[in-house]
Amino acid sequence: MNLKQIIKYLVIGFALTVCGVTMIETVIMNHEEFELAAIISMPIFALIMLTGGVIFLFPAIQEIRKYFADKRDSLKKSLAEKEDENTDLFTKFRADYSAFLKADSPAENPKVQNEITQVFRNILELRRNRLRRMNVECSFKSIRKKQGAIAPLSVENYSDGKYSIDEVKEEIAATTEYSRNGKHIYSRIDNDIAHYTVTSAKYTSAKKIICPNCGSPQTKEQLLDGCDFCGTKFMIEDLKEKITDFALRSDYELQYERYKRARKKFTPYVALGTEAVVCVFYILYVIFNFSEIQQESGAGFFTMIGGGILTAMVAAIPFVFIAIGFFNTFIFPVIQITASLTYASKKILDKQKNAERNNQRIQKTVRAIDPYFSLASFYSNVQNKLASVCFAETSGEINAFATTDLTYLKDRYKDVIDLQTEHISLKNYSVEGGLQKARVDAYIKLVKYDGAKCTVKDETVSMLFTKSSECKTQVVCAPALLKCRSCGASLSLLEGKKCKYCGNEIELEKHDWVIREYKAQ
Repeated sequence: MNLKQIIKYLVIGFALTVCGVTMIETVIMNHEEFELAAIISMPIFALIMLTGGVIFLFPAIQEIRKYFADKRDSLKKSLAEKEDENTDLFTKFRADYSAFLKADSPAENPKVQNEITQVFRNILELRRNRLRRMNVECSFKSIRKKQGAIAPLSVENYSDGKYSIDEVKEEIAATTEYSRNGKHIYSRIDNDIAHYTVTSAKYTSAKKIICPNCGSPQTKEQLLDGCDFCGTKFMIEDLKEKITDFALRSDYELQYERYKRARKKFTPYVALGTEAVVCVFYILYVIFNFSEIQQESGAGFFTMIGGGILTAMVAAIPFVFIAIGFFNTFIFPVIQITASLTYASKKILDKQKNAERNNQRIQKTVRAIDPYFSLASFYSNVQNKLASVCFAETSGEINAFATTDLTYLKDRYKDVIDLQTEHISLKNYSVEGGLQKARVDAYIKLVKYDGAKCTVKDETVSMLFTKSSECKTQVVCAPALLKCRSCGASLSLLEGKKCKYCGNEIELEKHDWVIREYKAQ
C-alpha cells in the first residue's frame, strides 16, 4: 500500500467513523425529538458506517505502524537480518571481503581469494596490513537494495580481445566501522552504487579459449600445460570468473534518482502538514468556544469535533495547493542548495551531469585508438591504484604501480585507515612516444587515525597514467605479470615490482596503467 492509498483509506475510514459516531451521539442527545423508527434505524446505520470505518482504517493504521517500525530499525539491524539476500558471486565476495578485513582473518588462503584476481588481492592486503599495524579492527557489512535507482544487478558485457568482461553495478547499503581495543573510533554509512569488473577466459568455441596473455586460441588443457605460443602457465582458477576490482562510487544516475525522490517524498508531507495545521486550529477554536457553539448548533462534542475536522479538511484543500506551490518554488530549492546528507543539490547534479557528458565524449575519443577501452573499468583501476599508494608501508609497495618515485608520500599517508573516492574525472587522453597517456583528477576523502582520534580530510589528486600504446586489453594477466621473465621466480606486488632473487623489474607499463605523475593538494 503506497502513501496515496493510505491517505485515501484514512480519509474514507475517518469520514465513515465520524458519521457513525455522530448519528449515535445525535440519537442519544436528542432522542425525544425522533420517532421510534428513527431511534432504532439510526444506530443500525451508524453501526454499518462504523464497521465500514474499521474496514478502511485498520489496514491503513497497520501500514502506518509498519512504516514507523521499519523506520526505527537501524541499518545495522537490516544488515544483521539479511538472510533473504540472494547468494551470488557478489554477495559472496562482499561477505568474504568483510571477513578478510577482520582482525582474526587468516593470513594465508583467505576465502576472498576464490573470487578475486591475485593483483586485486595484493591491493586488499595492503589495506589489511595497515589496519593490523595500527591495531585497528574493521567491520564491513552490506546488503543489496531490492528497489533502487538501478536494477538489483546491472550488467554490461564485452570482450577486450583476450578476456570476457562484465561490468556490474548494484545499489547497496553498507556500514564500515573502525575500533581499537574495543573502542569505537570511526564509522560511515554508504548508500551508493557498488562497481565490479568481472573477468573470465574468452571462449571462441565450446572447447577453445583465448590465451589471456598472447591471445592465441587453444584448448583449456593446452593452457594448463602452458600456452604453446607464449609459454605462460595457467591454473583453472585463472580462467574462471574473477573480480578484478570493487569500488563504491556515487554517480549521476544515483544522485539524480535521489533528487527526483526528494520532491516526491516532500510533497505529500507538505500536503498532510497543511491539513494538520488547519484541523488543529479548528479543534482549538472549538475547545475555546465550545459552550457558544453547542448552544447555537445543539450538536454533541464528537459531532462538532468529527464533523468539523471533515469540514476543515475539505476547506483546507485550496491551502494545500498553495502550500505545495510555495514549497516547490521557494523552500525546496533552498533545501537543494544546502545539499543535505541525503540529497544532492541541483548545483552538484549539474556538475555531475556535465562530467557524465564529458566522460562519454572522452571515452569515444579513446575508443578511436583503443576500441576496448571502458571508462568504468578504468575508474575502478584508478581507485585501486590510489589505495595502493595510500595503504603502502614500504618503498617497494608504494612504487609497485608507478614509474616515478612516490616514496615521499609514505609519511603523508602513514596514518590513513579509510579511503573513500568521491569523484574521478578523466581530463584528457593522448598517445605519444609509444604510450597512452591519461590525465586524471580524483577527489577523495581520507580518514586518518593518530592513535587518539580520527580526522577526515578531503584531498584532490591529479595524476598522469601511462600504458603502452600496444596494450589494448583492459585486464592484467596475472600469470604473465607475476612471474619473473628473467629467472622464473614468483613475484608479489606486495614486495614491489622487482624480483627479490635476480633484481629484474616487472615492465608493468606493458600490461597495465601506471602512475607517472602524482600531485596531491
